[in-house]
Amino acid sequence: MEEKKETTKKLDVSFYVAKFGIPLLENKWIIIVFFVAGLLITLLLSSFIKPQFISEAALQVEEPFNEAASIRQGTMSPRKASGAYVLAVEEKLKSKSFAKEVLKILPDDVKKDLELPLDLRSQIVAGLQNLAKTILGRNKKPEEDKALSGSTTDEDSRYLQELEKRVGIRVNSGIAMIWITAATLEKNLAPILVKSYLDVLLALNLEQNKEGVQGKIKFSMEQRNSARQALDKAEQELVKFRNHYQIPADLRMTPDTEIQSQLDNLFGNYEMAKEHYDRLDRIFLEAKVREAGVLVNIQILSAPMIPLRPSKSAKQKVLLVGIVMSLAVGVAIILIFDFLRGPIRHEKDITDVVHLPIYGSIPSL
Repeated sequence: MEEKKETTKKLDVSFYVAKFGIPLLENKWIIIVFFVAGLLITLLLSSFIKPQFISEAALQVEEPFNEAASIRQGTMSPRKASGAYVLAVEEKLKSKSFAKEVLKILPDDVKKDLELPLDLRSQIVAGLQNLAKTILGRNKKPEEDKALSGSTTDEDSRYLQELEKRVGIRVNSGIAMIWITAATLEKNLAPILVKSYLDVLLALNLEQNKEGVQGKIKFSMEQRNSARQALDKAEQELVKFRNHYQIPADLRMTPDTEIQSQLDNLFGNYEMAKEHYDRLDRIFLEAKVREAGVLVNIQILSAPMIPLRPSKSAKQKVLLVGIVMSLAVGVAIILIFDFLRGPIRHEKDITDVVHLPIYGSIPSL
């Protein structure tokens, strides 16, 4: 029984070798032709593919100056923005109106990069089209292409669509962080595109803060004036009390315990009023300094840098897929033609047709 199983196993292996291995060896030139052709085609297609370069900037969003909260706390030091404020900034960055402002300051070389497709399929199609135009002698000058492409509005619309694809905005509202990433086909242009977004964001943030700072200064000035009136009133009451009991200004102690108690109370009120006024006066002065200085509440923690290497390159993938597919097509064609010719390569080919057992065979010389 074991000998029969081994014989059957050997026969099965020899069958597959005869049906698949021998045809492939006999027609190996077909595989070689398809391999060379596939290699040449994939090399041509891969020449149209350009790698992507990505640059990124990290931002820390601070809470805008809030006059009421700052006066209560006695400080104007920056704090991390709330989640709602960070999400509002994200929505602004992703808006079409913001992209239009970015488009106004984009350098021409960045716009030229935006005109080229970023995805793999579009790059290959565009490369084949350009190749066909070159062969047919139908290449136009850039000025002619621009004149025939349509209006400036249509051109801007294409730029805006490409910006939406290439620029990514990520946020973490919990830590008030925003990341801006941009992808280009030229590595030197990726940080320029990110910086354009930063310039517009900081400019709009500065303008927005300037609009509100005057009202905040007015509010703090009103609070300071109110505190000044309270301080003047406390000082007048203290002076009036000293004059009434003929207590010198530099004297804090009296032998009369009742008068001493009233003096301590008035002096305490004066000290509290003065401390409150000094705190509000400091806030007012800080607001004035803030008005004259930097007013943005978005800080750049990590500036965009020129990437050292591509972040995505599909050339190797295209080459590998092309070679594998060319080999697979060559093998498939050989096996299909061999099946259609129906040559007898194994005993099983005979038994499958005549349905009779084979009692012997003559070896080939």
